[in-house]
Amino acid sequence: MTTDSAETPPVTFFDTCVRIGHSAAPDPPGNAMGVNDLLECMAKFNIMHAAVEHAVAREASPRLGHELLEKELAGHPNLRPAWHLMPDISPRIEKAYTDPAEYLEHRVALGRVDAKDFCNGRGDEACFAPVLEACEAIHLPVFIDFRTQGDPVTFDFSVCARYPRIPFVAEGFGGYPLHKLVWCLRRYPNLHVSIIGIHGFTLEAFLCETVGPERLIFGSNWPARSIGMSLGSVLFADVSPAVRQQIARGNFERLLEGIGVVS
Repeated sequence: MTTDSAETPPVTFFDTCVRIGHSAAPDPPGNAMGVNDLLECMAKFNIMHAAVEHAVAREASPRLGHELLEKELAGHPNLRPAWHLMPDISPRIEKAYTDPAEYLEHRVALGRVDAKDFCNGRGDEACFAPVLEACEAIHLPVFIDFRTQGDPVTFDFSVCARYPRIPFVAEGFGGYPLHKLVWCLRRYPNLHVSIIGIHGFTLEAFLCETVGPERLIFGSNWPARSIGMSLGSVLFADVSPAVRQQIARGNFERLLEGIGVVS
């Protein structure tokens, strides 16, 4: 078991999966969390930065949710918006986010797509093509969200090869067979995996050994899920202190540094 010495500084985190706003989903009671609730939680657990989504954007209107998010995150430079991406043909959205400059203007940290809506077949991906092209133009990370629906075993991850300049992150892979995950991570160098749903301290060490620690991204799924589960899986993983910090914060910050001007 790898242990930290007394001189090792405390691990600090960049949480890529937190939500504010009132969710209609059957989360635990008291799930209407605001920015102050989030900041209090972050201070308690050494979470220095977060990519924040809004419940309205996820469950009703992305455009309206992103407008609310911008107002609520104002004055908090350590909180960056996570935008929910949908194609313009969807009745749930008034517009598609196809302008790369718009992501840069609003300091968007990542785009998130529901696996059930995206790339179940090549037709679904074609609907997202203008959005993906915008993300690829600035190297914006795109999270493929399996937390509620979508089957990673049948999902077509070859989208990673068709958009090689997008850092893709599989999120909520959790309880599915690991062989598909490892195979995809080895095949597609621009694919990463969020630790959300990856239970067990030995599992992270296994992934570090098989695909490399640089492919693991920290996220907690707060407040729908206890933040302690994700924190513990990093803090007690059988890895070196340097790798632990890399997973907790460094890997996603490296992806953020890759976001640039429109190419």
